[in-house]
Amino acid sequence: MAHVWSRFFAERARAVAGILLLAAAAAALVPGASAQYPNPAPPTQPETPVPGTSQERPRFSVDATVEPGPGVPLVRLDYRMARSELLFERRSSGYHAAYEVRVVFTRDKGDRQVAGDVFVREVNVKTYAETRPIGGDIIDHVELPVPPNKYHVAVVVRDLMAERPSGTRIEVEVPAQAAGPIWFSDLSFGTVKRTVDPADPRASLEMNPSRRYSDDIATLAVYGEVVDSRPVTVQDSYRIQYRIQNDLQEGVFQGDTTLARREGRTPFLIRPSVPSLAPGTYRFAVELKSPQLPAPRGKRSMAIRRDKPFEVLQSVASIAADPRSTFDVLRTIADPDEQDEMSKVKTEEDRRAFWERFWKRRDPSPDTPENEAMVEFYRRVQYANQHFSVGTPGWKTDMGHIYIKYGEPDEVVRSPFNFDRPPEEVWYYYRDRRTFTFVDKDGFGRYNLDLTRSQ
Repeated sequence: MAHVWSRFFAERARAVAGILLLAAAAAALVPGASAQYPNPAPPTQPETPVPGTSQERPRFSVDATVEPGPGVPLVRLDYRMARSELLFERRSSGYHAAYEVRVVFTRDKGDRQVAGDVFVREVNVKTYAETRPIGGDIIDHVELPVPPNKYHVAVVVRDLMAERPSGTRIEVEVPAQAAGPIWFSDLSFGTVKRTVDPADPRASLEMNPSRRYSDDIATLAVYGEVVDSRPVTVQDSYRIQYRIQNDLQEGVFQGDTTLARREGRTPFLIRPSVPSLAPGTYRFAVELKSPQLPAPRGKRSMAIRRDKPFEVLQSVASIAADPRSTFDVLRTIADPDEQDEMSKVKTEEDRRAFWERFWKRRDPSPDTPENEAMVEFYRRVQYANQHFSVGTPGWKTDMGHIYIKYGEPDEVVRSPFNFDRPPEEVWYYYRDRRTFTFVDKDGFGRYNLDLTRSQ
């Protein structure tokens, strides 16, 4: 069992004085437009970084929730990182690693620094196998008191053994005051694979700061709190309705639960037991159905609700739902041998085996549970479906095909109002020395690739 300990920099004067140094370090280490992961096709312009996910090693994901309470609110930053991201040093008692987490809050206007601190962690294990377990991730959190406002939060993790840092940014809004006597805290996402302790439901949640799910979608769990400033009455309870909506705002799952009220804050852990969800982006929403509070005089009653997005990735389990489309979209990046192999796959068992081999070959970090190349590929598929669909799924269009294969263009030149020829759009990939010209021949937004003007 790993022994993990932490310490704050004890003297607040030192912490405040060090914010400038923290900010400078965070600015230098948090990526701007550098590549997030190796592209599944030849490299072009680097992809836009995903907030909350670091790009370099040590790779980690982080998510923020605002902890309500008296005085200055606390912002809790949950992070997750595979142990294999750290360099372990062999010692007489086993293996040792150490890292620090640097956090800097800056205001939305003028990037004025407001808060920051450094947290140090150590990991000690007995055997080498414990330094690289798949699924045995480091899951931890840090907390800082932060006054109400909107913030850019820079988070940098530095491997102290390898002297190797990486960072990311997230946006956080700390509300000044609730609009009424009851409200929801932020939602935290994770999975639950064991019995939940009613006294401390958060302790049963294995945090998933990236909010990405695949085969583990059946164990999806969401934690939150009902914060209530009213006096506690006998047999007081809450009825909460929860919904999962897709990116078209269509409800795909719904349920409700009843909570026995606690004084001040009542925690809850919702496990919807969703058997499967198609790959895509979803929102998980909770809404208070009872008690119903009277509206202030002259104002409409407002629903008390909270929602947060999460993502479902393509996985082995989702192949059975639509095997043809699953394999067709892979052809955009498959090599000739893989194309031939796909045409010979017949059974569901063979499809699963091929799909796993296909992505295993492209996994840039096999020691981690997440295949970054696959995540990036399906992010591009989702983008294509959202932006290039015209009577057919976006990934099937010429624009979608090129975007999935080469990523975001370095430059796009649009000519939508030509007098002597149809509207056209030219994509330039300078690093690959490629140019693709798309022409809308019928004027209905269906841009087809002009092979004679593309290279």
